[in-house]
Amino acid sequence: MPERDPAREPERVQMIWFGDELSANARAGLQELSTRFPNSEKQLVVMPRRRPGEAGQQRTAELMQGYRNEAQQHGVSVRHIRDETRTLARFMEPKYNHQTVDDIFKMEMSNAGYIAAKDLATYLLRANETGLSVDLSHHRMTDGEWQAVQTDRNFTPEAVAPFDFSTAELKVVDLSHGQDANMRNVLHAGFQSMTEHHGDANIDPQMMPHLDTFALYTREGTRGQQAAQTAAVMHVGYLAKLAQDEDLKGNVTFSPGDTNKRFRPDTVNLHESNDLGAKYNTQDGRRADIIGRMNISALADGIHAAYGRPATPPGGPGTDMPTMQVDQETWNDITMRAFQVDNVRVLPQLSLGKDNQGAWRTDPTQNPADLTNIQGERITLVQASNIGVSRAADLGFDGLDRPAHLPYRVERSSSVDNSPRRTPSPLSSSDERMGQVTSQVAALQMPRTPSPEGPGLTDSAAVARPNLVRSASTPGQGR
Repeated sequence: MPERDPAREPERVQMIWFGDELSANARAGLQELSTRFPNSEKQLVVMPRRRPGEAGQQRTAELMQGYRNEAQQHGVSVRHIRDETRTLARFMEPKYNHQTVDDIFKMEMSNAGYIAAKDLATYLLRANETGLSVDLSHHRMTDGEWQAVQTDRNFTPEAVAPFDFSTAELKVVDLSHGQDANMRNVLHAGFQSMTEHHGDANIDPQMMPHLDTFALYTREGTRGQQAAQTAAVMHVGYLAKLAQDEDLKGNVTFSPGDTNKRFRPDTVNLHESNDLGAKYNTQDGRRADIIGRMNISALADGIHAAYGRPATPPGGPGTDMPTMQVDQETWNDITMRAFQVDNVRVLPQLSLGKDNQGAWRTDPTQNPADLTNIQGERITLVQASNIGVSRAADLGFDGLDRPAHLPYRVERSSSVDNSPRRTPSPLSSSDERMGQVTSQVAALQMPRTPSPEGPGLTDSAAVARPNLVRSASTPGQGR
């Protein structure tokens, strides 16, 4: 084997795929990345969806064999990350542990949260090992893309110069060309940029580059690895804070016997005030923003904890409370610029392009009769807005092909088959015609299928599935 070029090839490349079978685009990405990094150790990190019973175990075994068959053609080994959570999450103790991570992965994979699961998994991998994490929506930079980068107004030789993998501590994507394009009050308990307490105290959020994790490199034993460790802990902490807030509001319940290391909601009320419900509801418009902000905020917090220094915020009177600040030289050293070329984010320092859309993972559909698989191991989330929408449309009402807000609280029953009880939230509409529509829609039968994570759970209502697209300028869009 030719000797690895440390300036262009990382020691290890970990390609991430969560879900079911590799799509045609994913297989193409596996081949592209393998040819781009021929002399690096290459791993395909997978997390197949688990289904119940013997048939589910057989399905998982088939998926794993399929991954291995595809990967071995390119000299790539396969890792099932859920077999390694005990080791990967060890640095999080005593605050969290592998059970915490296992619970979160179960919830995410049961509710089509592949992006959120990938975000946390990326931090776990980068917190433990030297290497580059990417997903399979990457390809080798084309000649046309390289020419477009060179004519970009943000092009500089320094921004595209290859970096030495053998000495770099951390390399993360900068979507804003080194300009301040995102804001955050770092190292606080929530994922939002600021809280009401910040506003009451007149503490303005800090401005910083807009970061992303579709390519992330860390070196073991350096501050880069420390940044990933903090990011993982903060990512889980945001979820804990979110759950705690919704528990206090009565929007979610947990098993009384569970410890603070477990994340196993029993019920989640999909009320419009419930941010935790929105995170797991594929039809809620806030979902993509919550997932994206959790990811970007975790990374920003990790970088500030590892690379920041206490300093008075710039532009203030000099008497303000010092906060953790990262200087521009450090940002330049730990980031790599992403150039937008048509629908591709090009990373010249890696000679890679990243498809800027999420359809590579799942087949998009506009059929409102499709189910959205909003379900979990011990929980059923139900968006009742469009139950039986294909039948309700026959009534002649407009707008039934779009998600609405007719939330239900879904609880486990004591019936023999453990079927869910549905208690409609009170409606306050004064529109008599709309009230008639809602009662007719709610009376329609709800389809039920086994959950991927556990038997005897109810599938979500039939609703149109929007595409998730995380733009290069707005934090929180799907990628």
